[in-house]
Amino acid sequence: MRVVSLDIAGFRNLRPARMDCSPGLNLLIGPNASGKTSLLEALYFLGRGRSFRACQPRELIQTGTAAFRVVAVMSSGDGRRIPVGMERTARELTARIGGVPTRSLAELARQTPVLLLNPDSHRLLEDGPQQRRRFMDWGLFHAEPGFLDAWRRYGAALRYRNAALRSGAIHRVVDAWDGELATAAVILDRLRETFCKALGGTLERFAEETLGQGGVQVNYRRGWPLEPPERGFAEWLRNGRDQDRHLGHTRIGPHRADFAIRIAGRPPAEALSRGQQKLLVIALVLAQAELYRRHIGDACILLIDDLPAELDPDNRVRVMQTLSALDTQLFVTAIEPGLLDIAAWREVQTFHLQPGARMDYAAPEA
Repeated sequence: MRVVSLDIAGFRNLRPARMDCSPGLNLLIGPNASGKTSLLEALYFLGRGRSFRACQPRELIQTGTAAFRVVAVMSSGDGRRIPVGMERTARELTARIGGVPTRSLAELARQTPVLLLNPDSHRLLEDGPQQRRRFMDWGLFHAEPGFLDAWRRYGAALRYRNAALRSGAIHRVVDAWDGELATAAVILDRLRETFCKALGGTLERFAEETLGQGGVQVNYRRGWPLEPPERGFAEWLRNGRDQDRHLGHTRIGPHRADFAIRIAGRPPAEALSRGQQKLLVIALVLAQAELYRRHIGDACILLIDDLPAELDPDNRVRVMQTLSALDTQLFVTAIEPGLLDIAAWREVQTFHLQPGARMDYAAPEA
């Protein structure tokens, strides 16, 4: 999928604007506080239904306006053009696909598949497992038709089981949710394990290209003990029920799943410098983009915020060369256009943003 055009109104401090986008590289150039990151954020919100900067959607609504609106015309690999859009007030979200209202943010996400690289992306390695579960699940959501149903089924069963534990429900009630939980858990576990195996193979290539480092492994962690192997998840739930009742929640399961990166058997914090860890995160996101392309047969959209600030000149050149070889659309922000080598791209649009509460957009340059 690629963004053909983007219309934004009422979003943060951005002036209402329409952008005709390149199917290849789109550069957003301007000084700090000129709205570059806000443009990426608007696209991200369209694809994810949430912001990567704000906790509350109302924070995104421009002062003095009742709502923001983001509309994109998307082009698929087979040439179809589909308008997708959303409008958000302080209380309500309205979304449309092809002009038809939809309540499904999942379907909106399928039409606008976005991946983000920004200065906070290091959290993928450094934060707790939740970030990495989201990373796995984004890939599986787009690649595996049965994933979303199993994920929702597991989440609902987990909530009901936890409620039963806290309320002191009889064993028969908890047994029923144990069975439902175990059925969905087996599906999620299998899909995530398969995903991590594919991710490891793809990551090896991108780590070589961006990091110049081999021996990269992805080790999947399912969220409950592996030993003894003959003990299934349902049995682990039964054996741990008394302690779960005491704590009021389910301690094991796919909601505790994770994956760990190892470089020649060592964690990244030990094996790599801080700058090298940034390159590893870039390689991870590019591996995710490549897996999406393999499964869907089309490209996702990469949003890259302040790439020059994250890398020294040599690594910047290496990453830009790797990006240019990908069959994907990019939106990349920078303060100065000369900081990025764009010679390898045939189709480039450059958008100049000006600082201030309201933005002026120069005409895009071919």
